[in-house]
Formats: sequence, C-alpha cells, structure tokens
Amino acid sequence: MAVALVVSLGALLLIGWGLGELATSLTQTDDLEGVRDVAADRTGFLTGFAHVLSTIGSGYVVFALAAIACVFLYRRRCGAAALAVAVSTAGAVVISNVDKLLVGRPRPPVHHLEHVTSASVPSGHATQSTAFYGTLLVVVLWSSGSARLRATLAAVATASLVLAIAFSRVYLGVHYPSDVVAGMLLGGSWSAIVCTALVTRRQRRDA
Repeated sequence: MAVALVVSLGALLLIGWGLGELATSLTQTDDLEGVRDVAADRTGFLTGFAHVLSTIGSGYVVFALAAIACVFLYRRRCGAAALAVAVSTAGAVVISNVDKLLVGRPRPPVHHLEHVTSASVPSGHATQSTAFYGTLLVVVLWSSGSARLRATLAAVATASLVLAIAFSRVYLGVHYPSDVVAGMLLGGSWSAIVCTALVTRRQRRDA
C-alpha cells in the first residue's frame, strides 16, 4: 500500500506540473482579468475576512490542526485514521511545493495584500486545505457513522470552507483563479487516494 501511495504521489506531481504549465500558457489573460476584477471590489470588511480565511488555510493552522487530530485519533485507537490525516496533509505540502518549483509561475501583477515569496501555481493554501479538511471530514464521518443528513451538511460546510479559502487567495491578489483551481484538484485527488487506501486497509483487516 505504501508503494501505491508513493506512485500516486509521483503521478500527481506530474499532473500538477502539467496543470501549472497549461494554466501559465493558456489562461494568462483571463486569469489576470479575474484577479483585477476581484481586486477592484475590495472593501475593508472583505479584506479582513479574507485574511481570516487565508489564515485558516495556512500551513500554521493546518499543520497544528492536523497534529491535534492525529493525536486525538491515535488516543482513540484510530491509528489508521490518524495516519491518513498525516499522510494526506504532508503529501499535499510536497505536491504544492515541488510543483511550484517545477512550474515557477510568477504571482499576479497586482497589489498583494499578503507577503508571498514562492511561485504562484498551485496554491499551497488551496492544496493543503482541500487535502486536510477533506480527509478529516471522511475520517470523522467514517468513524462516527453520522446520519445522512448530518454527513451531507458536514460535506457542504467543508466544501464551502475550502472554496472560501481558495477565493480569499485570489481576493488578496496573491494567486490567479487557475492557481487555486489546480490546488483544489490536486489536494482533493490526493485526499481521495489516501482515504481510499484507508478504507481498503480497514476492509482487509476486517475480512
């Protein structure tokens, strides 16, 4: 199973590289117009809210929450679930950082409301928040056996949070729309792979 995850990670790195190159070469004009349109509608309240959302999706918060979740799950004797959260979060960071280096897309040429130094695509916030919050959602629902309505509401809330974090990065002027879309696709795909491996492992153990 570990080999399959490593191979999947490598495949997503290549896919992310391709997505980044595609976004850089084909969507530059539309991407830039999108960032400028959003920047033109900035307000004090929205800017403050965007900073909050960006913080929720930052490595500082995501890593801290992942560590807390892993410890909590491990103490509840859910070692496989804790491992899934750790692998999903760490893998997302690897994907975003490596693909940033491979593509090297410059940040949007608009006023940035947050300090950034790395390349633009994929969005690290979008990649890691999609992977972490998505995996955490699956783990919690799977472990608790939530009713369908509560599971649906939780899924909608999680998706809304991830989308809001992604949009905040565009609003703050530090990412193109295609950057965050690529990040969500990569983070979501990696989360799905890790969760599938978790379920498969559980099924084999219970067989």
